[in-house]
This record gives sequence, structure tokens and C-alpha cells, in this order.
Amino acid sequence: MLKNNLPGVAIFAFNRPNHLKKTLKSLSQNLNAKNYDVFIFCDGPKKKGDKKKIKEVRKISKNYGNFKSKKYFFRKANYGLYNSLKYGISKVLKSKKSVIILEDDIITNKYFLNYMFNALNFFNNQKNIGSVTGYSYANCNQDLFLSQRHASWGWGTWRHVWDKMKWDNKYIKKYMKRKNFKKEFNRAGNDMYQLLEEQLDGQIDTMDIIFNFNCFIKKKFCVCPKNSMLYNIGLDGTGIHCKKNDKVFNNFDKNFYPNNYKKLKVENKILNNIYNSFKTPMYLRIKNKIFDFINN
Repeated sequence: MLKNNLPGVAIFAFNRPNHLKKTLKSLSQNLNAKNYDVFIFCDGPKKKGDKKKIKEVRKISKNYGNFKSKKYFFRKANYGLYNSLKYGISKVLKSKKSVIILEDDIITNKYFLNYMFNALNFFNNQKNIGSVTGYSYANCNQDLFLSQRHASWGWGTWRHVWDKMKWDNKYIKKYMKRKNFKKEFNRAGNDMYQLLEEQLDGQIDTMDIIFNFNCFIKKKFCVCPKNSMLYNIGLDGTGIHCKKNDKVFNNFDKNFYPNNYKKLKVENKILNNIYNSFKTPMYLRIKNKIFDFINN
């Protein structure tokens, strides 16, 4: 492993100290974690009640995790998830050729960093790849597969991909009017077009749907492992976007590590399985709407 060629690790936190502690603990238990430079981005408070928790988050950021180095970016004001991710990833990629991104509710197995390093190196020059992730969207027989949907849980990308992102809302809205765009974009899940609309209208605050849009228009896919090498502990009602009753695919394996790296082909059967996994049952949609109503 070439230490000077390692990706930077960007961790994004807000007001969940216990979640961040668990995330840093699991990451520091990864093989070769001590060789990685970690960049921790902590957002500022939305309301007065956030200040105490955010103070604890920043304390934990400094006291937990055994890495080569840690750099901290503590916000006085609240940037929101979209701006925090956009700024943080751009910041890391100024000094690194690739980046691994984690939010403060992701628990990884001990092979996650090694896998991400190897995958980012192996797929670096493949034009149809936009990202790699430690999350699995579907059961699969082969070690790695391609997904049209790019993961926001434990993922990574390259400077050469990130630098070509288009962020302008007017451009995106115009592109969305193209024939068959909605149908093709929703092949990654029938929620994709709606999420993109909601982000552009300011109803949600997320960056990953814009990243998905950019990869879609450039025909770039996401590399996924057949078993998840991570899981999300933010499905307890504390997350901004993940609700307590959200149904997500989970085939986490604490011992899984991909051994077979090869050029991957897009397989429609796998794409269809992923599409079907994002069909939220009606009763959960109703519960989530009630949850949103109560908390807004």
C-alpha cells in the first residue's frame, strides 16, 4: 500500500455525538487506518438546542480515532448538508486525488478502508465509473457489481470526476425537460426524479442526488460490493433524511472483503433488483409524511 497515494477520508458531523463516537471507533479499527489523513467537518447549530451537542461532537472529533492525521473544520453557522458536503469534498480533493466520504452514522467493518483504496485505484481510469461504495444495494453472486444509483453511505470518488460536476440549478432544470429523462433517471429507483425536484425546490437538503444526476448524464455507474461492508445507525429517528421506519436493504457482513477486481459490465437484472428495492410500501410513506408533519 503506497501511503502517499491514499485517499483522504472526509467525515461529516452535526449534532449526534454518540453516533460520531461509534463511527470514529469503527473506522479506527480498520486495517491500516493509522496511515490515513482524516478531515472532519462539523456543521454549526440550526437552533440554540444544538449548541451543547455540537460542543460534544467537536470534543469527540479531537479525542477519538487513531489516524495518521486529523484536520478539523468547525462551522460557526449552519451550512446544511448540501453545502457542507460540497465544500468538504472539494477541500479534500485539493490535496488528494481521491476521497472517501462518511457521515456520522456509518459503522464500517475492518476491511472497508482497504477495499476503498483498492477499488479507487483499480477503477480510477474506467470512464463509466463515477464512484465506489462499501454499501450493497442487492444480493449478487460476484464480488463487485455496478449500480446506476450512487450510494451516499460510505462512498468515494476522484478529483477528475468531481471537477466536472455541474451544480447550476438552471442547467439541471433544463436538462430534466429532455425526452425520457424522468423514465431513465428513475431506473435507479422511482424516487430519484422526485428527490431531484425536491432538492432543486429547496424542500430537502442533500448533495448525493445532484451527484447522481451528474453521473447519470455522463453515463457513470457506482461500484458496489456483493455484501455491505458498512451499516447505518442513523435509522433511529435522529437523521435528517433517514426516518425511523425507513426500510433499507441490509446484507452487512463484518468479515466480507472483495478479492476479485475486474472490469465490470452493466447487468440489467441487477439494475432491476435495485430499482425494486426502492419501492417504499404505502404504509411507510404515510408514516413518514406524518413524521415530517410533526417535526416541521
